[in-house]
Amino acid sequence: MKLIRFTTADSTSPLFGIVVRDQAVPFAVLQGKAGKSSPHLTDSRSYLANLPDSDRAAKDLAAWGEQHLGELANGERFPLNAVRLLEPVEVAALFDFGLTPRHLKNSAETIMKYEKDNPQTAPLLQAFAKALLAPKPKPAAGQPVPLSYYKSNMNTIVGDGETIPWPAYTSRLDVEPELAVVYGNEKQPVAGFCIFNDVSARDVQAMEFIGGFCLAKDMAKGNQLGPYLVTPDEVGDPYNLKVTVVVNGQVKYQGSTSEISRKAEDVFAWLGFIAPIKPGSVMGFGTIPDCTGCDHDDFIDPGAEIQITFERLGTLRCRFAEPEGKLLPSRWPVREPLPALVRRRRARGWRGKRRPADRRRLRLG
Repeated sequence: MKLIRFTTADSTSPLFGIVVRDQAVPFAVLQGKAGKSSPHLTDSRSYLANLPDSDRAAKDLAAWGEQHLGELANGERFPLNAVRLLEPVEVAALFDFGLTPRHLKNSAETIMKYEKDNPQTAPLLQAFAKALLAPKPKPAAGQPVPLSYYKSNMNTIVGDGETIPWPAYTSRLDVEPELAVVYGNEKQPVAGFCIFNDVSARDVQAMEFIGGFCLAKDMAKGNQLGPYLVTPDEVGDPYNLKVTVVVNGQVKYQGSTSEISRKAEDVFAWLGFIAPIKPGSVMGFGTIPDCTGCDHDDFIDPGAEIQITFERLGTLRCRFAEPEGKLLPSRWPVREPLPALVRRRRARGWRGKRRPADRRRLRLG
């Protein structure tokens, strides 16, 4: 089952529902038509807090919707390519773990190429690389295995099909495809899975290893979730999914979730050891190796249209906007085509205002 939160052309208030074939159908419509009411399907918060009862009610309505989809009129069901898919749950907290060691190693090597002569950052990167290879000490008796994470900016969470502004302080904006698990409650901890795109500015990342990722990770619309919350029964083994990143219609990166070193139970055990976990908390496991520009030192250009596909989870889409003005100085060489792009826009008479095309969201389809 694929659960969604969405808006339509006629309503900006979020609707909570499911995908039936190629249609977005609100639970409110299904309940009214099927004559089956559930108090747990008003929104994603209620659904997550009341698992597994809410899951059974939702699947019952999904089965009815599959059989009777043709009976629903326009305005009761909506083509998926005509709605705006929001983040699939109302997020209580967003944690990002680093549970894919090979991506961390690849990224450290790329960043070190540019930072090796910097006396402030080079020692940090060397210590980080050494720590990755060092054996981990056993946890104290009664303590779960410690797992490092950082907390993401809740103000920058968006859903599918967004245009992501290009920050003036970077010339190397990057995607970070991650498997994300959504926490339900103590009765059913794993509510489902979705795709997490942890957009990153690589050329400012090294200087934030101490103090936390701010410029590097928490730019506007930099935490993208979606397109659906897929229930565990439909996912199967979440740690064996193929991952593909397509840029402007061409496959650019490929990988797999098979290199994730810990499972959802380990993540929940560690977070729960620290503090109670709220329904709707989302945890990214770590970036899929080989699926970023930083893994290869081969980055995506401004204006690119990007599709991140996880087997059985769907495709999360975004577009990298073009920079809106002169880029700020960077410790890394500013790469083409950025200077040429800015020059071309100035030659066209651009004066720092966003073009209408940049204001539009990507349409699904």
